[in-house]
Amino acid sequence: MLKIRLRRTGARNRAHYRIVVSGSRRRPGSQILEEIGHYDPVPNPPRLRLDGDRARFWIARGASPSPTVRDLLGREAPVS
Repeated sequence: MLKIRLRRTGARNRAHYRIVVSGSRRRPGSQILEEIGHYDPVPNPPRLRLDGDRARFWIARGASPSPTVRDLLGREAPVS
């Protein structure tokens, strides 16, 4: 089963996340299938770059988003 989830990057107290597709039994920091976006919660307002088409593609293929990613999909921003 596939999972769409956040992978933490960045320094201590300066979190930055990548939105990735990986196997559900793998650790979040292990090998991924595809990176579909970025999320930076530190600035006000938080910055979100997410490829919604790719997210919908993976969801149609059986990937399930984590609760946080599901919330981010609800406020999806267009890819520039």
